[in-house]
Amino acid sequence: MSSRLRLGGAVFTFLLLFLATAQPASAIQGGTVSKHGPWAVRVYTDGEPSCTGTVVAPEWIITAGHCVRYDNWDVTFRVGSLDQRHGTVVHRVENATVFAPSADVALVRVPRLKVQPIALGTGDDVKVGHDVRSYGWGATCAPPKSETSCQSNLLKQAQVKIVPHSDPRCDLLVGTGDFCVQRGTGLPAGGDSGGPATAFDKTGREVLVGVLSASDRTDVASFGNVARLRSWIRWVVRTGGH
Repeated sequence: MSSRLRLGGAVFTFLLLFLATAQPASAIQGGTVSKHGPWAVRVYTDGEPSCTGTVVAPEWIITAGHCVRYDNWDVTFRVGSLDQRHGTVVHRVENATVFAPSADVALVRVPRLKVQPIALGTGDDVKVGHDVRSYGWGATCAPPKSETSCQSNLLKQAQVKIVPHSDPRCDLLVGTGDFCVQRGTGLPAGGDSGGPATAFDKTGREVLVGVLSASDRTDVASFGNVARLRSWIRWVVRTGGH
């Protein structure tokens, strides 16, 4: 989604609006409850569930940039459980959030986690016509029903298919650093922003290929392309972004 709402002063009020009407995506409509996803992370802003993320290194979580934009937001993460009501709560390290230069993607440093990170995919895993798997704890219903009324406590997943960047349905969603997907068994929606898209590489290993940035809640969604961000991610993990 090219137009993105930002959290303002009344954070809780914004979150209600964000989950109900905002362009950035939040959750899985359709799909199924996931039985796997140890690296999946629920993101909270001022104690309210807002986005999804993924552990990519012992001290780093990747999510959408719009989910963690400002240092004065009290951003926390719940890790280690597929049920957002359980797991371990961790806080982000102060002044250690790094934003990608070409996509709505951020890396957030946290205290060292006892979570197995997901490996990063390559360009071979992101091709038009390929299916990828989207994960999130977001809304399970569609507008006009309020997405705040149907957030999932359990991690959900859905298969979606990569479509051409030029698909007219993607015009208002996809930036140069993104890829576009169409609805398959479901579609990510409100609360899934920053959540992972995964694929299986040639060895059968599940790898991270995308970071959810937007959804139209009906047909298509956009993901920051991890293959294009591999060098940046590795540089930030190695140097802290300095």
